[in-house]
Amino acid sequence: MMRSRIAHTLHVGEEITLTHAPREYLALVDVETYPAFVAKEVDHLDMLAHLSTQMKALTAVAWGAPGHPLRIHFQVTEDDRVLDRMAMMRCQTFASGWVRTSGQLCFTSHNRLYDCARHRTHDVLREEELPRESLPQVLHVPPGVYSVQIFYHLAFPYGGEIHGQHAPEPKVHFTVILRHYAFPPPRVAPVRLPGLIPYAGDEAAAQAWGDRHAA
Repeated sequence: MMRSRIAHTLHVGEEITLTHAPREYLALVDVETYPAFVAKEVDHLDMLAHLSTQMKALTAVAWGAPGHPLRIHFQVTEDDRVLDRMAMMRCQTFASGWVRTSGQLCFTSHNRLYDCARHRTHDVLREEELPRESLPQVLHVPPGVYSVQIFYHLAFPYGGEIHGQHAPEPKVHFTVILRHYAFPPPRVAPVRLPGLIPYAGDEAAAQAWGDRHAA
């Protein structure tokens, strides 16, 4: 029986390996804030521009990938030791970005996002039966801001090869490190109360306060 999505829960310090068969790119998008619809006549360049805008808005991170079934290893952490270990293994950062979420990240790819961009009624988690290797996968993670570092284990990430050389198939194609930062406490604007010293930046009020109390 086909399903419309797969869900996983990842606490800090936990990891999981997922499979996906993308076309052009893989992506992590925040379920609540990523605006899926772009326009009915959206084309490839429109989609790239949309993704670029959303990456700047911290609602998505996307990275190029070859179009065949891949294994992607995710790890959630709150320190930099994992990144240091990846560097010691001589793994190269393939892509990076930032995403903020209240706790639900959707791991998906070009096909789903491009389809949603062209149909206002579709969203990344819409109810539709899809082959397992193409299902969006929801990662339930601690709320906060994530630094996303993607390390690749492919000698030729886009499927190409140097003539006469064959790169062995790795057990894992990408490692994705989700470095978690808790949301900062909400900012509370100071409240002006009668009789208190006014803000230093309010010169007119400060002068009036000084004149009144000097009299």
